[in-house]
Formats: sequence, C-alpha cells, structure tokens
Amino acid sequence: PMLGGYADYICLRPEQLTAVPAGLDSAEAVTMVLNYMTAYQMLHRTARIRPGQSVLIHGASGGIGTAQLQLGRLVGDLTMYGTASLGSHDTVRELGGIPIDYKAADFVQEVKRLTHDGVDAVFDGIGGAHVWKSFRALRPGGVAISYGLTSSLRGGRLAGGRRYRFRGLLRPIFYSLAAILLPGRRRILPYSIQRRMWRHPDDFREDLTALFELLRTGKIKPLIAARLPLGDVRKAHALLAGGSVTGKIVLLCGEQNA
Repeated sequence: PMLGGYADYICLRPEQLTAVPAGLDSAEAVTMVLNYMTAYQMLHRTARIRPGQSVLIHGASGGIGTAQLQLGRLVGDLTMYGTASLGSHDTVRELGGIPIDYKAADFVQEVKRLTHDGVDAVFDGIGGAHVWKSFRALRPGGVAISYGLTSSLRGGRLAGGRRYRFRGLLRPIFYSLAAILLPGRRRILPYSIQRRMWRHPDDFREDLTALFELLRTGKIKPLIAARLPLGDVRKAHALLAGGSVTGKIVLLCGEQNA
C-alpha cells in the first residue's frame, strides 16, 4: 500500500525472481528485494566501490542507509561517512560508519575537514538541488549517485506531478552533459531500480541470490524498525512522518497484532 501517496515498490517479472532460502525471516527477506538491492547495485554496479575508498551515505540510519553501511563493511577497508540526526549516531557507528550531524554542521565542510579532498562516492536519496551540494563533497574522479526524490515530497506526496516526471526523463541527459563540462572528472549518475531491472534483468536475479545468501549466512542483518499488520498502515505512516525511524517498517499481511 502507498503511504501518503508515496511508497517503495517495484514490479517483478517471474524470470527475475529467485527462491527464498528456507528458514529466513520473512520480514527480513522482503527488505532484500528493494532496500538491499538498491544499496547493493549502487555500491557494486553503479559506483563500483573498491577497498581503500571512501563514501558518504545520506540518511545513513534509514532503510537503504543501514543496508549500505552493512554491505559497505563487507567491501573491506572502506571508510564510510553517514549523515543522520544526533539520536541515530550510535546506530551509524555500530554499523561501521562515521556519523555526521547534518542539522548541526554543513556536511560538505565536515567531509572536507575529515578527508581533506572529499570522498570517492556520495549516495544521495534526497534529489533536487541537494545533489549538487553532494557533488561538492567529491574528490577528483568521484561520483555522486542520485537515486531518490525526498526533497520533492510535500506531506508525503510527490510535488510537481507530471512536471517532476518530465524532469526525471531529462535528468540522465543533463547529468551526462554536466560530467563533460564540470571540472575534476567528477560525475553525477542517476540510479533507478526499476530502470536497472528492466535493462539488466539477469543482474537483478544474480544480485538477489547473492543478497539472500548474505542474509542466510548472517553477514547482513536488516534493521526492522517495526512489524505492523497491514491494517495499521496509518500508524506506519505516522512513524515515517515523525522522521525518527531507524531501519525499515514492514507491513505484514494476515497479522492482527504488531
């Protein structure tokens, strides 16, 4: 169901699915399909992160942010910075990240203070003008991955409607031109799980199989903020609107009690 007019969802072809290993927690398994898939593909297929590099993760205590921290830790020798509210800093540290309080400090200045020349990759789910600020946090040769649009939400709904969608079609072209014109060999790349899935269906199945194996072997552990019955969608929306959710809220079909 859609929360306030905006929800995480993808449409899968049968050939893109893979069997869920027996014994996995269903709420944890479902996070693999979207949150962890998004994090995994951005890290390994779009940014192509390597050991010894550094990254900045916006919303590091959220569903995708915590997935990126867990998956990034598996890369080895990867320095991870994460923007988060002060109350979520312990979570970011526990997952191997260095927290940055985005409310108290300018994250660009803080990244430059900590790294001197910036990071190799920034993962920006906020979108809009915020992507250009993320671009300033890159070192020469770095890449900013734009994958979200939370800055365009008003009251949980997408502001701009068709105009935003039209801009979304032009954005990859604009980013490609900017990469040619902007100094320092820095780039901005868009990521869409839907677009990636339809263009590279075999990658989706391969990556989902890899994620289920990481979950089965305990190398990753999704943070479930709440497990709510489907009828409590209003409560789920209220939790999200509060802005203090760490991890992912999962709605359970057929469940009567939280």
